[in-house]
Amino acid sequence: MISLGLIWVDGSGAKTSKSSTPWLPATMENSVASSLQRLRSAMLLLTGPVYFFAQSPYAVSGTVSDITADRQFLLQQRDQLNAQLLEMKEGQLRVHYLQAENTRLRQLLGSKAQLPSQAIIAEIIGVPPDPQRAAVILDKGEVDGIAPGYAVVDALGLIGQVTEVSSNISWVLLISDRNHAIPARINRTGVRMIVGGIGSPDRLVVEDLPVSTDLREGDLIETSGLGGRFPVGYPVGLVSSVESTQASPYLQAAVTPSAALLKVGHVLIIPPPLEEKASAVEQSADANEGES
Repeated sequence: MISLGLIWVDGSGAKTSKSSTPWLPATMENSVASSLQRLRSAMLLLTGPVYFFAQSPYAVSGTVSDITADRQFLLQQRDQLNAQLLEMKEGQLRVHYLQAENTRLRQLLGSKAQLPSQAIIAEIIGVPPDPQRAAVILDKGEVDGIAPGYAVVDALGLIGQVTEVSSNISWVLLISDRNHAIPARINRTGVRMIVGGIGSPDRLVVEDLPVSTDLREGDLIETSGLGGRFPVGYPVGLVSSVESTQASPYLQAAVTPSAALLKVGHVLIIPPPLEEKASAVEQSADANEGES
């Protein structure tokens, strides 16, 4: 047998070691190297798919890990953006609330300028747990100078009157209550009437007004000041319907309240006109005594 030396062929096909049989002809040596190169290429061709399939689980595992990491990151980003969006919406709602509250207070202060000087600003803080009673609770009481009989208004019209008082809160009977009646008049003609509640926050009725009375839909009904409890000329509501029948000598008329009876907010508490006049007289007397 002819002992052949080991020949190592690198990636380019170049020989890296010399033959151990220098007496081997060069042509045969080149033929052996070429055969080994072809064998190496064939082996690489055959083992390539095997290597690919062997590496596939690791490649797939890495890809899945990347996808999972990206998904978790996106979910975290989504949660953070949702939280920021909720905070922005809450802040926007708060701004809208403050703007509306500021508008209501401005309107209320504008109304106060046209009312007696002793008018007190109060806030509605509750509603009595009685479905048969139309009333609200205010955050002002005896310590604030509130007494039963005081009128309560908002920026749009008459709300009701104080009926009960404790040290720090007061109860107000709304004009929509079945037991409430208002001495009123038609703004257009000055004709006096009584307007009463029927338990509905958006409807009052005109009581015992003769069919011959000039009353029209859209007429403004305002307080007449009779009885000395409510200030004169404060809006009660607008006439929404007027009907007459041969069976009754009285008009059947409904009035839509001007005030926002169902809304929570700030109101004005007004002492009766007679008490306001008495207070003004006392202040004038005190001023005269001081000058003398």
